[in-house]
Amino acid sequence: MSEAYVIPTTLLKGPIFSLLKKVGYRAVDMHFHSRYSLDGLPTINQIIQKCKKDGVGTAITDHNQIKGALEAVSLAKKDVLVIPGLELTCHSGAHLLLHFADTRTCSEFYAREIKKRLKKNPWFLDIGHGEMIDIARKYNCLITAPHPYGPGLCGIQKLGASKSSIQKIDAVEVLNGCCKGKMNPRAITWAKKIDKGFIGGSDGHALAEHGTSVTLCQAETPDGFLEEIRKRRSVVIGAQERLLEDGMNALHKFLREEKKASKKQIEEMWKDRFSLDWHLFKKKLKDKHFFHHYHAHHQEPEAKHLKAHPHTRHLIKYLK
Repeated sequence: MSEAYVIPTTLLKGPIFSLLKKVGYRAVDMHFHSRYSLDGLPTINQIIQKCKKDGVGTAITDHNQIKGALEAVSLAKKDVLVIPGLELTCHSGAHLLLHFADTRTCSEFYAREIKKRLKKNPWFLDIGHGEMIDIARKYNCLITAPHPYGPGLCGIQKLGASKSSIQKIDAVEVLNGCCKGKMNPRAITWAKKIDKGFIGGSDGHALAEHGTSVTLCQAETPDGFLEEIRKRRSVVIGAQERLLEDGMNALHKFLREEKKASKKQIEEMWKDRFSLDWHLFKKKLKDKHFFHHYHAHHQEPEAKHLKAHPHTRHLIKYLK
């Protein structure tokens, strides 16, 4: 049976993950975004370097896009376990995570099924989550319901998915690093009730978030890793988002370091810690699409915000 433990992965990175690797277990952050996502910041090279440092694999799951996933597989080679994937945003707003055993199937699926469905609206597919699950079921991929009780309209359980659609998914993301409160505990309970595999991922959009929630399986290849999840033999470890506590800790640490280091050292420290391209972030904030994208996906959406952009107007009818 799958297991989930809400503990910080910082306690495990390095020697513990190395020991687990020696007995056949690999840790993978199954949900991470690169700058190929509208709201993502890190480059693929930055992500792969962090994976090597932490001893953690990755699944690049950009929004409606596979360029980052293919690039990660190419860059990592055999040094890092990379599982190609993507996060689909269906017409209702519900997200689906798909993970593939190889880049060939991933590329084939994207070319045949996804590109044509993004011509009118690059953020949302032109079909619902039920139909998308049926299409994905024809391919060799792991279908997961991410953050089922998450914010906005992105959680499938907030939109009343049919029993037949739920039966066709393989797993539930039971620990999402961006969720808080009761969101993850409810996901764990639901996954057990419907007897699905467990996955965990940071859902990170900045480099420092990578690996805050991981999935462990006794497997050496993407195909074997996904099969272990299907068979409900995965172990998920991670911590929920704690905005106030994390923010206060970061502030206190910064103030301490500022007293002891020069301005140049501080600048280098922040660059190294977060590896955030500040100019890229400012550019994304100024993008006329960014606010509406962020509000639709990461906040409890309001009709006035959704109505303000042509790509999100259709979501109004899904608001309860």
